[in-house]
Amino acid sequence: MRCEIKVIYNNPKYRIIKYHNEYLIVDLASTWLAFIFPMINWLIPKKYAKISQEEFEKLTIVQPNKNKAFWPTMAGVTMCSVTFRKHLHLLDFQLEQSLIITICVITFLGILIFYFYLNKRLTIDYFKARSQHKGKIMLFPNFKHACSILLAYICLAGVSILCLTALITVKPQNIIIFALWIVTTMLFFLAGMVAIGYEKVHVISKTEEVDDMVKSVKTSDVD
Repeated sequence: MRCEIKVIYNNPKYRIIKYHNEYLIVDLASTWLAFIFPMINWLIPKKYAKISQEEFEKLTIVQPNKNKAFWPTMAGVTMCSVTFRKHLHLLDFQLEQSLIITICVITFLGILIFYFYLNKRLTIDYFKARSQHKGKIMLFPNFKHACSILLAYICLAGVSILCLTALITVKPQNIIIFALWIVTTMLFFLAGMVAIGYEKVHVISKTEEVDDMVKSVKTSDVD
């Protein structure tokens, strides 16, 4: 079945699935593999917790809107890169390869710690208690969003690896390359939290409990 999806403001960790008067909250970061392989959110059944309409209305929901600033931002970045390209050598620095590797390892561990902390910080208290039942569902985004996530995943992973390789093998190093590696790596790990977007998603029940819930809703609609 195809259901509406809702995003909680300042909490990309969860998605709320709406079907008629039922609200199911799903954790997109329930496994650490989602940070490395965001598409796993489409492949494994996920636990959910039911919330009432009153609880839903207390949440601040992000309203979907089209991002019209993408192309102006890309144009600005391109112009800045062309303008300041001849001055990039001023940001060069030269360190031993072993020291660069150490700095990169420490930075990478810092990024991992930050995301594990963020994952814990964004956890909703009642989710764990209410998701102890055997109910599970699978979520599939629409084709457009799936392609966007796959493209972003490949691009971010490629740029991150390219920047890291350049830092380790090319001398002198450049602070812009180092900053770009940090940004792309952080965005790469963030991709797991946007594997399910604002658009409607296809929901497949993996338990009889959810099937019964859907049947009861459909029966009530017929009556």
